Amino acid sequence: MKRLVSFLLVLVPCLFALSCEPENNGGSETADPAVLGVVVSDAKDVFEVPEHQSVTLSLTVSANPTSAEAYTITLGVNTGLVEAYNAKNGTSYQMLPSEAFTLAATPLVLPKYAATSAACELRLKGEGCDPALTYLLPISIDAVKGGTNFQAPDEKAAYIVFKMLEAEGEGKGTQASPYIIKDLDGFLAIGSMLQDDATTYFKLKEDIDFSGVTFNGENPWVPINYTADEDGQSAARARKIDLNGNGHKISGFKADGPLFAILCGSVKDLTLDGFDIDSDMPDAATLIGVAGSGNAPEDLVLKNIKVTNSKVMNQNDRAGGLVARMRNGLVEDCSADCSVEAKTRAGGLIGYVDAGTFNNCSASGDIKTVTYYGGGLIGWAGSVTVSGCHASGNIVSEGGNYVRGGGLIGQIENNSTIEKCYATGNVSGQGHMGGGLIGVISCGKVNDVYEDINVSISECYATGSVDLPHGESNNWAHAGGLLGTISTSLGSTVSIANCYSTGAFFARRYSGGFVGSIYDKARACKQLTITNSYTTSDITGIVLSDRCGLVLGLNDGANATTPTVISCTGFVAWDTSDRGFSYNECVSVEGNYYGTEGTVTQQAQALGWSTDIWDFSGSEPKLKNVK
Repeated sequence: MKRLVSFLLVLVPCLFALSCEPENNGGSETADPAVLGVVVSDAKDVFEVPEHQSVTLSLTVSANPTSAEAYTITLGVNTGLVEAYNAKNGTSYQMLPSEAFTLAATPLVLPKYAATSAACELRLKGEGCDPALTYLLPISIDAVKGGTNFQAPDEKAAYIVFKMLEAEGEGKGTQASPYIIKDLDGFLAIGSMLQDDATTYFKLKEDIDFSGVTFNGENPWVPINYTADEDGQSAARARKIDLNGNGHKISGFKADGPLFAILCGSVKDLTLDGFDIDSDMPDAATLIGVAGSGNAPEDLVLKNIKVTNSKVMNQNDRAGGLVARMRNGLVEDCSADCSVEAKTRAGGLIGYVDAGTFNNCSASGDIKTVTYYGGGLIGWAGSVTVSGCHASGNIVSEGGNYVRGGGLIGQIENNSTIEKCYATGNVSGQGHMGGGLIGVISCGKVNDVYEDINVSISECYATGSVDLPHGESNNWAHAGGLLGTISTSLGSTVSIANCYSTGAFFARRYSGGFVGSIYDKARACKQLTITNSYTTSDITGIVLSDRCGLVLGLNDGANATTPTVISCTGFVAWDTSDRGFSYNECVSVEGNYYGTEGTVTQQAQALGWSTDIWDFSGSEPKLKNVK
C-alpha cells in the first residue's frame, strides 16, 4: 500500500503538468526565450527620398522562436546605436534629423505563438537633410509588456539608411517655386510629395488624361491624402495642398472615390471632364471627399473649377458634383455639369456643407436621393452665405416620408443668407417637404435644446414645378413654390424679400404657392416676414379640401406657445385657381394684392416695388440683379 501511495504521489503531479502544457499549434515555440527583432517592409540598402517628398514604411516585430506569451511592444528611436553601427560597419553615417521622419506611437501587439506582430507606420521625409550626407535611423524595441521570456538584442534593431535627393527639374513645392506636374505619373505622385504641417504647392503644365487607366482589386484607387485613422485625418488636414490647374484639364477619371480624400488649402483654374465615380463609401465626389478643416474658413478656397460631362453615384451618404462634404471655406466661380445620386445628402455642387460661402456658382446635373436632402446646388447646409448662384437640375427622391428637396438647397439648418440666386429644376418625390428653391429651413440642437437661427432670402426665384403627392390622401406635402417648410425653434426668424415663384404645383395638403408651411407648433418660428414678392404658381391640381393657399399653406405656428408673427406686405398672389390667399386666412390680404386684374407688373408697381431691384418691362417683373 505504501508503494502504491508513493507511486500516485509521483504520477499525479506529472499528469497535472502534462495537462497544463500549452498547445503549440505547430509553431516553433520552445522553452528558449523569443528573440524579438524589428522588421521593415520593402527593405532597401538605402532609402532615397526626393526633397520635400515622403515615403511611408510599415514596421513589424518578429519573434523566433515563437513564444507562449503575448507581448505589447513599443518601438523607439535609439540614437545611441548610430556610433556602434558605424564602428562595426566602417561607415560614418549621421543620425537622421527629427524633421525627416515620423514614427507612429501605436504599440504593437504580438499574440501568443505568433511569428509577426501587427504593424505601425514610419514616414521618411525629404526635409532638413544635407543631400551630400547619408543618415542612419535606428529603430529598436523600447518597451515590452505582457511577458518576460524574450530578448531584444541591438543587432535585431531596424537600421534604416537614408539619403535625401536634391530636387531636380522645375519646382521645389514652395509658393514661389511650385512643383510642376507634367503628366499622369507626376499627378499620381502628389500624395508622396505632401509636407506635414505645411502647404505644398503644385502647378499643372499639361492636361492630365486618366483614360485607359483601370482601377480594380489588383490596382485599387486610393484617393490622394487618404487615411482611415481619425488621428491620421487630423494630420492629413495639416498637410495643406495648393493646386493651380493653370487652365488645364483632368479627364477620363473612373474610380470608386474622388481624386483627393481630404484637402485643406486651395484649388483653382481647373476643369474636370468625363469623371465617372461609383462608390459604396461615404463622401463620394469628383474632386474632394472632405474639404476644409472645420477650424478656419481660410483653410479652403476653391475658385474657377469646372466639372463637365460627369456623374457621381454613391450607395452611401454624402455625394457632390465637386465636393462631398465641405467643413468650411470659400467656393467661388465654380460650376458642375454632373449628375449626382446618393442614399441621402446629394448636391449638384456640394452634398453636405457645415459652413461656407458660395459666390457665382452653378450646377446643372440631375440629383437623385433614395431618401432625402437633395439640392440642385447643395444637398444639406449648416450655416451658409450663397450669393449669385443658380441650379437647373431636377431633384428626385425615390422614397421615404421626408423628401426635403430643393431646387437650390435641400435643407438649411443654421444662420444663413441666400441672395440673388435662382433654381429652374423640378422637385419631385414620394415623400413630403420640398420647395422650388429651398426644401426645408430647420435647426439643430445645442445641449438638447433647439438653437435659434436667422435665415434671410432676398432677390431669388424658382420656376420649376413641385410635385410631392405623398401617396395616400390622408398624408401631407408641406411643399412650396419657393420654400417648402419652416421647422425651426420658437425664437427663430425667416425673412423673404423681393422673390418670386412661377412653377406648376402638384401637392397634397398644407402647401402653398410660395411657402408651404410653418410646421409643428413645437418647432415653429418667431417671425416670418415676406416683402415685395409674388407667385404665379399654378395650384389648380390641389383639391379644395387640402387646405392650401397661394402665399402660405399651413401655419401651425398659430398654435405655438408664443404664436408666430407673420408680416406679409407688398405681395402679389396671382390667382388662377379660385384659391384663397392663404389657408384659413392665416395671412392678411391687407397691403397685398390677390386676383388677376391687369398684370403682375402693374400690381407690383401699384404696391411701390423698387425700380432698382425690379425690371417692369414685361407682364411679370424680373429681378435686375440676378443673372
